[in-house]
Amino acid sequence: MQVSEGIYQLLTPFPEFSFEDAKMLRRQLEEHPRVTKGLPYVLPYMIKRGGDTVLVDCGWNTDNAYQALEAGMQEHGSHPTEIQKLIITHVHPDHYGMAGRLKQIASCDVVLHEKDAEVITDRYLAPKQLTDNMSGFMSLNGVPELNAPTMARGSMGMIDRVAAVPADTEVKGGEMFKVGDFDFQIIWTPGHSPGHICLYEPNRKILLTGDHVLPTITPNVSIHTQTHGSPLGDYMRSLEKLVDLDVELVLPAHEFEIRDLKKRLREIEDHHEIRLEEMVNCVDAGGSTAWEVAGRVKWATGMLADFEPFMQRAAVGETLAHLEYLFELGRLSKVMRGKTLYWLPV
Repeated sequence: MQVSEGIYQLLTPFPEFSFEDAKMLRRQLEEHPRVTKGLPYVLPYMIKRGGDTVLVDCGWNTDNAYQALEAGMQEHGSHPTEIQKLIITHVHPDHYGMAGRLKQIASCDVVLHEKDAEVITDRYLAPKQLTDNMSGFMSLNGVPELNAPTMARGSMGMIDRVAAVPADTEVKGGEMFKVGDFDFQIIWTPGHSPGHICLYEPNRKILLTGDHVLPTITPNVSIHTQTHGSPLGDYMRSLEKLVDLDVELVLPAHEFEIRDLKKRLREIEDHHEIRLEEMVNCVDAGGSTAWEVAGRVKWATGMLADFEPFMQRAAVGETLAHLEYLFELGRLSKVMRGKTLYWLPV
């Protein structure tokens, strides 16, 4: 559908959903916002103006997702072969997965932030070292021996749904680019991924947020072997970059549009304050591992023990991001005991 003159919201389903089911859920979620156990769709955006055709994000590399993208573009008088520039907000498979297929059929310029561009090889093209490192990482954080190998593989079972391709253009944040008479600014918003970016059009007061700001859920912000420092600290500081922007329409990559950016930013900050307090309360006086804390936290979709291995890994990574941020804030300390990392109250 057209969300603003020259900007069209498309929809591509996740692999486990049909296009029709995903469209139905898109309508239902906007009418009755709620947390779902899995995300049913991605919302790419086609910007078509003055003879230029740009796509922001794409979807998984499945035939269903490609056919949905093709149908959506055709509905608005375009076709994937016309894409001149493919801007990826971040390199996760639901946003980047179809990039190689679109590059092949359109010879489009693939744009990624340099921090995400540098992990493509290890993540998608030669992942054995990543899984080997992840197995040790799981053990370091207290994951039992029986669980660690399965969890270490994480999203490796999804690699066949990613057509990986190197970036043609790597950005740092702050760059401007034109699409017809649109003037977009790239804003680097690390947290959900090290190289996540948002796109801001100040003249139309439009902000494309990828996964950085979503209407009812918050993105997974995790620590794993391809992250450094404090991703949740980065995420919270990235939210502050958006506070003073003059925005009337927020276009996220999941769920539906947002009309009040400042209100949503406050809600996200409040959510993380509550979450940080919960994490602190789940740490024993004598110290706890990230696995133990993750098992005590109440997740929106259930408890850790009931999750699939991929979701268990995401939960441990998100727990670690909160624990590391609490360490950064001086509210927790950490210590190695043998080969295991423990977190302690201050």
